[in-house]
Amino acid sequence: MHYRDFGTTGWKVSEIGFGGARIGGLLAQDGGRATSLRTLAAAFDAGMNFYDTADMYSQGESEVLIGKAFRRSRDRVFIASKGGFCVPTGKKLIQFIKPFAKPIVRALGLRRAPVSLSAAPAIPQDFSPTYLGKAVEASLHRLQTDYIDLYQLHSPSRDVLTGAPFQDTLGALERLKTQGKIRAYGIALDLAEDASHCLDMTGISSLQMPFGIMDLEASQGIFEGVSKRGIGIIARGCFGGGALKASLTEAELRATEPQWERVLRIRQIVQDFGRSALEAALQFSLREPRIGVNILGMRTPAHVAANFQYYASRPLSDEEFRALLIPAPATGA
Repeated sequence: MHYRDFGTTGWKVSEIGFGGARIGGLLAQDGGRATSLRTLAAAFDAGMNFYDTADMYSQGESEVLIGKAFRRSRDRVFIASKGGFCVPTGKKLIQFIKPFAKPIVRALGLRRAPVSLSAAPAIPQDFSPTYLGKAVEASLHRLQTDYIDLYQLHSPSRDVLTGAPFQDTLGALERLKTQGKIRAYGIALDLAEDASHCLDMTGISSLQMPFGIMDLEASQGIFEGVSKRGIGIIARGCFGGGALKASLTEAELRATEPQWERVLRIRQIVQDFGRSALEAALQFSLREPRIGVNILGMRTPAHVAANFQYYASRPLSDEEFRALLIPAPATGA
């Protein structure tokens, strides 16, 4: 594993980090807590030292698992959590009954049904100082630690970022840092273009944003502006949200992926170069030197092994890189 500077924090973070959104959950496949803990151990053994989670991932269970995995090696990992979403009371209750319900769920063979994000009900957010203070305390408890290395505001909208109350939010994070409850703070963005609204914010140490072979917007001047200000960059989504998986048929892609033609073109290109699409996608993202860490979702030790295999493959040649810079279709085309 190679390590990169993370903005001006002085941290050396692994080039690929662990995305904790896929561990835990009542209807999670591939086993329960034991599998998740083995997955985290495999990632640690592979050299990953950056673990990205959030209080809303599996209603807090992702944080619980990461806390349990690293309670005896806390000083050897960087834990980045997020807050700002208000988990409904009913979902909080689920967190307490999960240990008892999971054996029943597995015995019945239940699986989580895919849900369209556009159809999912919106979860309320609260970035007020009072709410964030309570959220940090709750995350510290679940993580079994007395500090969080990086605390990120979870998907604030552009209106929130540009609104006057946001200065109070940043002030609250600065106080939490002064108190030693967080070492640094940043913002996890839904849209890379919103980074422009964050560049002059005093105190932020990181920005997380989507980037990859399927999502090139951040490379078009955004990374340059962020890195010039010494802000660490966390990239997520290099596998295109699962669209680059070889198991998806063309019919499935047409039905579920707006950029299905791009995916088919990528498959053709990487086949000519003797690579898989996932391998090429990770190497594409690793080629961007301004990224501190690329977050990859992993649910089982097999996922860790596969991701490390993609990571250890040969870097893209200039020819391969240029071939994969496929222009996005024109708007309205």
